[in-house]
Amino acid sequence: MKVKFDREVFGSLDIDDADLVGILEPKTADGGQSMRSMTERALESPTGSRPFKELLSGKKRVLIITDDVTRPTPVKEIVEVMLSEISKAGIRDEDVTFLISLGTHRRMTEGEIKKKFGEEISAKYRIVNHTWDKPERLIEMGTTATGIEIFVNREVENADFIAAVGNIVPHATTGFSGGGKIIVPGIAGEVTTEGTHWAALDYEMEEILGLNDNPIRRDVNDIALEVGLDFIVNSVLDVNERPAGVVAGHPVKAHNEGVEIARRVYGSAAGEKADVVVCDASPTDINLRQSIKGVAAADIVVKMGGAIVLVAECPEGIAPQFPQFLDIGFKDPEGLKAKVEAGEIEGRIMAYTLIAIGRVMKKAEVILVTRGISREEAQRMGFLYEPDPVSAYRRAIKIAGGKKILFLRKSGELLPMVAR
Repeated sequence: MKVKFDREVFGSLDIDDADLVGILEPKTADGGQSMRSMTERALESPTGSRPFKELLSGKKRVLIITDDVTRPTPVKEIVEVMLSEISKAGIRDEDVTFLISLGTHRRMTEGEIKKKFGEEISAKYRIVNHTWDKPERLIEMGTTATGIEIFVNREVENADFIAAVGNIVPHATTGFSGGGKIIVPGIAGEVTTEGTHWAALDYEMEEILGLNDNPIRRDVNDIALEVGLDFIVNSVLDVNERPAGVVAGHPVKAHNEGVEIARRVYGSAAGEKADVVVCDASPTDINLRQSIKGVAAADIVVKMGGAIVLVAECPEGIAPQFPQFLDIGFKDPEGLKAKVEAGEIEGRIMAYTLIAIGRVMKKAEVILVTRGISREEAQRMGFLYEPDPVSAYRRAIKIAGGKKILFLRKSGELLPMVAR
């Protein structure tokens, strides 16, 4: 069978039908409903909350937190509906602020903001990039029951109503994205983000990815409510980024409802684990740090001693925020963890990704196919490297010593499932 990669530059790959265990991919939505109509209905009949327009009554300053350029969320379409209700409530344009929940990602450029929000919204409203590493722009809001200190962007203290716009897909740190994740790591400080991410290292990937009721998600929910998140609007998109659903309302209750939709869309079952897993990382392949979400998905369905082929464009290279990725790499996850905990290496957020993915790379070799990272850089970090998917596939079969193949389309947003 010929399987085609989303990025045309990578072409396609021929896999013998007898060897192909399956093609796992998100499902296609039924269609017929627009994002605008879904959003309008969700705002009128939210989950666990009064309607959006009723909650706005008497409010004077609104903060809307949105995700960033690394996410496909149709922010413009959703926000246009929200702003219509905000205007009807008598809240002035100058009293509405948008805060982009970058987490530890780079700042969005002016051009990216215009594309994400639209020209009109970008020109009319105040839009602010979060800065996680500037203590003067953060406020402290106590400590969680599990001991995580809460530091978040101080824009929250200037608002009397906080709403959030995001998207729900499977996620290796919190089970699923969306909901309170817009707060942590979205607008959180380094200490808070380190706390939640480091705690995730106590669990196997299959104990977190695709499971919404997990310890990390519970911490995230607690922090979001403590910070004062009043209302969420979360989309669920299908394999073609068309609307599969919109949920709105209480940050936890509405998110739980959205997770069930996302599980139906992104869950894809494999009959058995595979010797070789080929991951098409598009569209989460802006850089390596985003692309390796595909490796997390592959961890669930690859055999011990198998091989993973990660196909990712990476136009922004490795990890713009963390140049240490290149020097430290993924080769010694447990040694890195010990050094961080001993204070020999700083930066738990940076180290978390190297450790979590490094553990997968101890289980299965990972062959990187990319246009944005050189062979030397890939090998320096601990990857094998091939210039194209065909040569990578052939090498993976030799490494794994078997020919049971799984192809993961949109692997960074996929929830692979296999019978235990």
